[in-house]
Amino acid sequence: MVVKNFFLTGDLHVGKTTLLKQLVNSLPLSQVAGFRTSRYYQEKKLTGFYLEDIRQPAEISEDRFIGRCIGDDYWVSLPATFDAYGVKILEECLRDQPELVIMDELGFFENDAHRFQEKVWAVLDSPLPVLGVLKNKKTAFLDRIRARDDILLFEITPANRNIMFGIIFNKLLAAVTASSHYPSAESYDRTAREVFAPVYPVIAAQIKDKTKITSGICLDVGAGTGYLGIALAQITDLTVYLLDYSRDMLAIAARNIAEAGLGGRVNTLWGNVCDLPLKDNSVDLVISRGALYHWRNKKRAFQEIYRVLAPEGIAYIGGGFGSVELKQKIDALMQARDSNWNHDLQHRIRSTAALDFTELLSGLEGLQTELINDPANMWLIMRKELQQLPAVSNDSLTAGATCGRQTE
Repeated sequence: MVVKNFFLTGDLHVGKTTLLKQLVNSLPLSQVAGFRTSRYYQEKKLTGFYLEDIRQPAEISEDRFIGRCIGDDYWVSLPATFDAYGVKILEECLRDQPELVIMDELGFFENDAHRFQEKVWAVLDSPLPVLGVLKNKKTAFLDRIRARDDILLFEITPANRNIMFGIIFNKLLAAVTASSHYPSAESYDRTAREVFAPVYPVIAAQIKDKTKITSGICLDVGAGTGYLGIALAQITDLTVYLLDYSRDMLAIAARNIAEAGLGGRVNTLWGNVCDLPLKDNSVDLVISRGALYHWRNKKRAFQEIYRVLAPEGIAYIGGGFGSVELKQKIDALMQARDSNWNHDLQHRIRSTAALDFTELLSGLEGLQTELINDPANMWLIMRKELQQLPAVSNDSLTAGATCGRQTE
């Protein structure tokens, strides 16, 4: 049985929801859906709980309440909310097929919400990965979930909560990347070699010509199996770090580095764009091709890229094929391999073109930007202005950083 449903449990106030948020924010996801339960206070007293759709702005209304405190300590459950609004949220999950479904939390208020229970079961039975919180109580509904053989249940305690992130993250990441939304590392690398190989040297040359940065430290964010970073290292004196969240991708990238004879100057680095395992002001050039679409918290990602950029450092972020001719050739090859290629590519292009970069980069002082947007390419170029900041030596680039710490 493939395990793709993950639940946290434990006593009150041990940090279950905080840990869930850290996990979600650290995963390379662009589509997350589901629900959370929030507390309602009146005059600093907890008087209710209400249901929220995590894809919608927070809204408190009478038809969202799942529990109310009557008098001093008497609680009344409102199962009709689960059977109406809760069912609607889960039906949209089944319809939209997000990369991860959140259920925070399942408890006893829904004991009599039978339609909602059936819909929870349908989501758990679906191919969709689920991450949720299970209240530490004994009910028929909760016990039925605990008894499933396709879930992993993690008990969070004050003693283990600091180490549980890494344990759960690796298992959850494997489940998410095993879904149909992501190719395997071997499949990705094969496509890169057989189809996209002509693109990387062209884009590398364009980056070199545009930025004029040929030495120092380069970080390739979302590097996959490493071809763009390797191509750039081959025409410059840059020391390149290939950063990716997938250890399988990085294992193949290490093999590609060795094949290119660049061991020692090109290195793999495990991490997440929203918590880069690098020191402030330590990177001369940040590059990233094709990863922007997948960054769930794009604002945080740009903040991290800005943080690690050295004064006068440049980031070259976006995607492209180098030239119209290359794009046309690759489109034809990929459409022959995947009938959904053109449709999916246009969706990614439209989604990226619709981004509000002014808002995403707000608050980042001393930043000059340029946008390249033509039929074959879309790149955001960011230059960090020179400031009076201490230099960081290359040999201490990642000193003190913990690649496994993910706090988007």
